[in-house]
Amino acid sequence: MGEALLITLGSVLLGGGLAAATRRGASWLGVLRSFAIAAVAMLAAVQLLPEAVEQLGARALLIFLGAVALPPLFAYALRRLLGARAQATAHGVGAELGYFGFVAHQFVEGLALGTYSGPAHVDHDHVEIVLAVAAHTIPLTALFIGTVLARRGRAPALRRIVALLLASSLGFLTAGWVTAAVAEAVAPVVAALVAGFLCHVLLHPSEQTGERSPLVRTLELVAIVAGLALPLGSVHSHDAGGGIHDRLQHTWLELALETAPMLLLGLVLGAALQVIGARAPTRWLQQGTPLRQALRGIAIGAPLPLCACGVLPIAAGLRRRGAPVALVVAFLISTPELGPETLTLGVRFLGWPYALVRLAAALALAVVAGLVFASLVERPAAAPMHTGGVLADRPSGAALRTAWEAFDELLLHTAPWTIVGLLAAAFLEIAVPTEGLAALADTGLDILVVALVALPTYVCAASATPMAAVLLLKGVSPGAVLVGLLLGPATNVATVAVLGRSYGRRATVLGILAIAIASCGMGILVNVFGVPVTPPRALEQAHEHGAIAWGALALVGIALVRQLWRDGVQSWLDVIDGGAHAHLHAHHHGDAMEHDGDAHGHEHAGHAHEHAAHGHEHAAHAHGHGHAHGEDHAH
Repeated sequence: MGEALLITLGSVLLGGGLAAATRRGASWLGVLRSFAIAAVAMLAAVQLLPEAVEQLGARALLIFLGAVALPPLFAYALRRLLGARAQATAHGVGAELGYFGFVAHQFVEGLALGTYSGPAHVDHDHVEIVLAVAAHTIPLTALFIGTVLARRGRAPALRRIVALLLASSLGFLTAGWVTAAVAEAVAPVVAALVAGFLCHVLLHPSEQTGERSPLVRTLELVAIVAGLALPLGSVHSHDAGGGIHDRLQHTWLELALETAPMLLLGLVLGAALQVIGARAPTRWLQQGTPLRQALRGIAIGAPLPLCACGVLPIAAGLRRRGAPVALVVAFLISTPELGPETLTLGVRFLGWPYALVRLAAALALAVVAGLVFASLVERPAAAPMHTGGVLADRPSGAALRTAWEAFDELLLHTAPWTIVGLLAAAFLEIAVPTEGLAALADTGLDILVVALVALPTYVCAASATPMAAVLLLKGVSPGAVLVGLLLGPATNVATVAVLGRSYGRRATVLGILAIAIASCGMGILVNVFGVPVTPPRALEQAHEHGAIAWGALALVGIALVRQLWRDGVQSWLDVIDGGAHAHLHAHHHGDAMEHDGDAHGHEHAGHAHEHAAHGHEHAAHAHGHGHAHGEDHAH
């Protein structure tokens, strides 16, 4: 027991030392933080949550989702109760709850290790389990303590290290007093809770470390790879076999191979449409009836690689330039739904008929939303519009460069959420039995349940598609899946907030209600008319993939590694976190229009930030990209 205890306590101290090192300000020390972030993210994905699912089944996913949802709700309640005195944020509350969960986790791990190294196991040791626990304790401690150092200083961080040491020691000392059944019952619940809280810890804003040299970028990429590999090499399970980890990795790889070809095709088509859309005229924005204006909003947004967090400031910019409400709302609702990658993935995972129905439903929903808001909002006097016609033609070299930049930007906003979506689909596949949700669909309540979940939640359209296919295989009705595919990408808390500030509370409440009713209505129609849907049954079984699938996955992987080398892991975290901020950023998606230079049009064609609350825009990229997009664009 003594050796195991020393290794466990040493891992806590080493993690605290790494956290202290990252606070000294040198840019290369950001390498250590990148290692901790990558290791902790992979730990939550391949160790903590699978361990909980292995013992609790689908209940572990509900506990995990509760832990993800609790910090924002708790932070909101604190702000309502304490007003200006409360400095509560979702990530701050998540970090606090996550730390206390980590303390409990260390106690439970101490119980387990104390049992493994006790008298009953004197004839054989479990050194591989001890080292596995130490391997994930180091990055977890580094991330939690580093967050406290950044927010509260050295003394609170030291107290928290002491608490972790005491919790680990107490677990070892009480191992003989607590039955194994109690420890096994508590451990998966704690693991699921910690995994959920870690989402907020990972997304906690970090301090900028300044310019990153090529050497620092290379070291950071190596650190990310090492961080991802560490949990994979130290996976352990309190149950024999540990087969769930193999199932999870196999299912995720199957989904990734199914996704890669169509995702790559969609990214290429999106980049091409971005270049073509840059030549579209802008003088016709205010013309026509609300129906025509809504259709124009859809046409403007279709070629743009806009995520839900990026579409909001661009929509605000359109509104300030005098675009009518029907155009702005239709643009806002349709753009996250209509990317070419969404259509190509829909064809692969859901079949042509259902993919086309999804496309038609998204268009119809955008038109309905535009018309409803136009009828609820008073039409202001027309603002002067820029009438510069069409962007000048560019040389072929500039066009190719623009296409590559569009591809790179679309990949940035699609890939992180796609990876998260594939992981969520993999967990659904292994945690929920086939047809396990059919009973809910039989009651007809699945449409309402999915609508209530999807309405406030941000889900990337591309990442939602594999999840939709898995839900269909688990028994959810096609209509309910369509509701999730419509509402998830189009509506979320940030969208509702921006609409409320722009058009008033009454119009926003009635408009969002109309969107939800229209979505549910289309879902009911899909179920009534029996639209055929063909999710790939191959997801449930192993099968061979051809060179196209592996080649597409390799190409996407190479592009992602290039992004990680150039921008670091923080750019991905910013994209994932973007939908949750009221402080919203635009990521240079204004190339579809020529930007004017008047007092209201501070819209730069480079990577411009637009703070939705104040209207400020900065020429730097929202995620600190080291590449300057848009040098050839007109301002």
